[in-house]
Amino acid sequence: MMYTDESDSISIVKKHLAMSFDVDEKNLSQWLNWHGRSEGKLIRSHLALSSGEALGISKHTAIIWSVVCELIHSASLLHDDICDSDEIRRGKVSVWKNFGIPAAICTGDYLIAESFRKITEIEQGWHQNILLSLLSGTVKEIVFGQSGDVNTNFLSLSWEEYIKLATAKTSPLICLPIMGMFKCGELEEPYYMHLRKLTDEMGLAYQIVNDLENILISQHNEIPTDIKFERVNALIVLLKEKSSEKEINFLKKNKSELKQYLLSSNIADDLIFKIENILHGIKNSLHLMPVVIRPIISSLSEEIEKRSHQFSHAN
Repeated sequence: MMYTDESDSISIVKKHLAMSFDVDEKNLSQWLNWHGRSEGKLIRSHLALSSGEALGISKHTAIIWSVVCELIHSASLLHDDICDSDEIRRGKVSVWKNFGIPAAICTGDYLIAESFRKITEIEQGWHQNILLSLLSGTVKEIVFGQSGDVNTNFLSLSWEEYIKLATAKTSPLICLPIMGMFKCGELEEPYYMHLRKLTDEMGLAYQIVNDLENILISQHNEIPTDIKFERVNALIVLLKEKSSEKEINFLKKNKSELKQYLLSSNIADDLIFKIENILHGIKNSLHLMPVVIRPIISSLSEEIEKRSHQFSHAN
């Protein structure tokens, strides 16, 4: 469901991204080059382009919006890595670890500024206004979600609190590329509400899968980063609800024991069941979306389901 040819559209997006990453300042150029060498799957570009074509939006608008979404996502990764003390990003040393925290902050700030500038390249002025407002609101949401995350003790959350936090962290950047095309297509208000509900559910499922990967895919003798740096993780939140305060205090002080307990318990199975329920709910709600958009939502859900299945026999 791409404009004429999927590879052609993505190629144009990549060219725009390369231009945005090409700057004259030598330090920033080095940091951007390091960060940009691993471009990821361009999921947000696929979502924006597919949604744009399905809704009859100008190809130019959809391509520029795809670039905007990739730029703001890229900025969020740089800042997330600092907040989470993540030393590896997409298989290579993260920018802050390689060049320092100030370098990563400057690089992320540049990409945020560039994402707003890029909107001025959209030919339709009313599309510019719509997407500028949406981008601004989403950036604020991202900041709110991240601020809640960094100020939360990893053994203090209830499951309901985790849902709110995980959704706030993950949903905005899943919703953004599709919502932009919805707004430009001037769909009726209920569609915006239903889309946000669906992407909130997807964001939650996506975050749970990330949490499972952080702990269950770590090396045998390695303390997973979410445990090492005491970050919020779905496995740990459920553990808290199933354990006594005495057990929790012991595991908090003995992080290798905490990892082994999580690996040997059935908590991962409980989370996989929660993911399946979330995705089932999304499937049952697809009728609330425009017909042409349903395959796009289904495809994203299938990707989350595929990632969760790797843990089906983890225990």
